[in-house]
Formats: sequence, C-alpha cells, structure tokens
Amino acid sequence: MDRKELKNNAKKVFKRNYLKTILVIFIIGLLVNGGYHFKSIASSSELMNNSNQMEQKSNFQLVNDVAKKVSKQSKSGKSVGVIAPVFNKITESNSTVIGLLNSLNLYLLNHSMSAVVISIIGSLIIILIKVFVQNVMTIGYKRYFLEQRRYDTSVKKIIFPFNVHKTIHLWLIVLVKNIYLLLWDLTIIGGIIKHYQYLMLPYVLAENPNINRKEAFRLSKEMMDGLKWETFKLDLSFFGWGILNILSFGLLDLFFIDGYKQCTYAELYMQIRKDKKDTLTDGSLLNDKYLDIKEEISEEYPMDKFSIPVKQKKKKDKRDYNVQYGIKNYILMFFTFSFVGWSWEVLLHIIKDGRFVNRGTMFGPWLPIYGFGAIMILILLKSLRKKPVLLFISAMILAGIVEYSTSWYLETFKHTKWWDYSGYFLNINGRVCLEGLFVFGLGGAAVTYFIGPILNELYSKIKPRVSLVICIILLVLYGSDFVYSSKHPNTGKGITDYDQEKV
Repeated sequence: MDRKELKNNAKKVFKRNYLKTILVIFIIGLLVNGGYHFKSIASSSELMNNSNQMEQKSNFQLVNDVAKKVSKQSKSGKSVGVIAPVFNKITESNSTVIGLLNSLNLYLLNHSMSAVVISIIGSLIIILIKVFVQNVMTIGYKRYFLEQRRYDTSVKKIIFPFNVHKTIHLWLIVLVKNIYLLLWDLTIIGGIIKHYQYLMLPYVLAENPNINRKEAFRLSKEMMDGLKWETFKLDLSFFGWGILNILSFGLLDLFFIDGYKQCTYAELYMQIRKDKKDTLTDGSLLNDKYLDIKEEISEEYPMDKFSIPVKQKKKKDKRDYNVQYGIKNYILMFFTFSFVGWSWEVLLHIIKDGRFVNRGTMFGPWLPIYGFGAIMILILLKSLRKKPVLLFISAMILAGIVEYSTSWYLETFKHTKWWDYSGYFLNINGRVCLEGLFVFGLGGAAVTYFIGPILNELYSKIKPRVSLVICIILLVLYGSDFVYSSKHPNTGKGITDYDQEKV
C-alpha cells in the first residue's frame, strides 16, 4: 500500500469536487454521523447533595428531572446551535429510550395526554430515521465517493440504496455489523481488529447491493487480510489534521478533513479491489466494472448499465431556475416558507424537549422571517443565479442582515428575545451565528435552484381565481395576527425565556 499515492489521488478528486463533497459531508453529518455515547445519570454525591430538594418534589417532578439530567449529560459533545439539537438527538443511542420513558412519565404521573402523544411521535420519528436513514445512507455515502473518483456525481447519490430498492436488505446487514462491533468492543483489542476487518463492508455493499450478509462479511475480511496494520498507519497519518481541527473549533473537519479522508478511503477500496479481486473467494461479485475506469469523465455514472435494474426517469427539459415569479406566487411562497420555518422550529422543540411550543412573535402557524428571507433571496439575488458560490455567500450575508435586524428590533421595541445565540461559535451579540448562517446559505441555494422553481410550477397550475382567493384569505389572517401580536406578542416558556435558560 502506497499511502502517499493514495492520498495524492484523493486530494485531486477532492479538489475537483470540493463544493459538492462539502455539501454531502454536511448532509451526512446532520443525518448520520455522531456515534454512540453513554454516560451515567448522576454520581452518588450529586444524588446525596440534592436529596433534601428531592424530598420536596412530586413524583412527576422527580422523574422529569432525571429525564432532563440524562438528556443533558448524554449529549455527544456537539456545540449548541441550529443543527445541534436534531443532530444530538438522532445520533445518541439512548435518547429514544429516554424520550419514551419521559413520555410515560408525563402520562402516568402528570396525566398529560397531549404531551405524551407529541413525545411518542417525536421518538418514533427518531427511530424511523435511525432505521431507514442513518444506517442505509451510510452505503449511499460510500457510493458517492466511489463514483466521484471518475464521474460527475450528483449529491443525490447518497440516496442510492433507496433508488435500487435495497433499503431493508442493506439496513439488516449494517445492523448485524454494528451489533458485532458493539460486542467486540467489549474486548477492546478485538474491537480494534474487527473495526478494520469490517472496514470494506459498506464499500462492498455500495458496489453490489445484491450481495448477501455472509458474502459481504467474507469479502471485507479477505480484502483486509494482511492490510489492517497498513490501514491503521494510514489512519495515523491524519493525526496532525486532527490537532489542527481542534484549533479550528471543528471547522476544518467539515471544510477539509472529512472529505479528504473519505476520498482517501475510496481510493484505498479501489486499490485493494484491483490487487485482490482475482484471489477473493467471491471476487466475481465485485462486478461493477464502470467504477474501475482509468480516467475521469465529465458525465454521470451510467446507471442504466448497473447490475441492478433501476427505473430511469424520462428526461425532461431542465427546469429553468431563472424564472419570473408572479405576485400571487410570491405571496403563496412567502406563506409556504413561513409555515415550513415554523414547522421546523416546532419540530426541534418536540424532539429536544418532548413538548409543543408555538414559536415566533405571532400566533398563527408561520414564522415570517423565513418567508421574507426566501423572497428577498429570490428577488435581490436574481442577478447571481448563474454564480452558485457567490449566491451562497450572498444568501448567508442577506440572511444575517435580516436575522440580526429583526432580533435588534424585537429586543429594542418589544424588550425581550425570541432567540439567542450567545455561546454559539462566532456569534454576533447573540443575534446571528456562523452555524445558522451556513444553514441559511444552503437554504437560499436550495430555494433558488430547486424549491422555488418547483413551487412556482406547482402554484401556476392553480386556477387564477382560486389562487387569488387563497392569497386574500391568507393575507387577511396574517394581517389580523400581525395587528394583534404587535400589541400582544406571543411569549412564554420555550419562546422568550432566554434570559432564564440558554438553549
């Protein structure tokens, strides 16, 4: 194994596909990565120190305090932020259990049926994400890096397992792998050895999702025979980057290290495949010859020639993202994005706290800051649509201006806070932060190139009179809500209690 050659090839691939790779890293980081983290509920000394206070609390309060303590202590070390609540909840192995226990507590000891329903729904969402997204998308993640070595691969490749209809099959194999690793980790040394023995398994499945469990494990084991120590040394060669990542507060991992590593592992798989394919017991199952071409080409991988039949969608005329939006469609999109933003923040609180919180200054199901932000991006950044990188950066800046000015206005004239980023990495007076602006930048690009044109096409199919009536009704409801909430803004726990508790 020539580590230097592997890493040089990986750098070339990474450089050629930098922006798309960073986007894939971000999406997978949000939905999949994080690992498992276990911590004790509380030390005995803590319990002794708080015994007097516990005696004065009801059974409901005691159980709820324990649930909160577990939730707080079991966080995987991610910083607070727009992404952190969902990310932590999805990636913590014990968060679902605690959520369900807290739900039972709410019902049995406090008789809060609405709260238990919401908590159970949130827990079921997390379970479904773990089952049908977390494990399966790992295979799509590896497939993206295998293809991008030689092809102009789309970010959509991360949902590759769903496209080939192998979701359950792949999930079961990855589940078995995770169980094996969990058991082997109990032996420490055995866990390290098995980690490297199973290292090629997701790549094998990414190349041929038809392979059964025994074949997949055997192929990975044989591919790594005699190479575990060399691969360990390859991992050690990234140690210096890990130190720099700490100094960069984790930013280097997102913008360079993770993508560099994944490109290197893809090169490693293809090199081992090339060297050992003819000697492997089931080497003929590694049958995707289109992955193993010598030179890169500016085309997508030919899925019509893939070993598993994939229904190809009929090619349509490319959707024009430089469309002219009508007034009625702007209004409908404003309410669409306002509702989506409201739903997003409400869902965050359901997952995080197990309860419904009506977010925002208003009382209706809308957060206008999302709607105004999206419409402003479509209107003010129209001239940048042919320059995606510049549009992304401009969307971040524009969203920052909107969010900062809105926060300043509310704090100055309403004398309270509806959000506070104090303590977040690179925040400005607690009103905006880098993490949030990065998300808004991605959202602005999505609105410009995908969501906006799709909604415009959809809303244009509505009969003019019907769309006019819908717009009038929505504007009247919104106007009424705006007038009322201007004098009596929506406040309360989980909405404006940032002075008492930072979220």
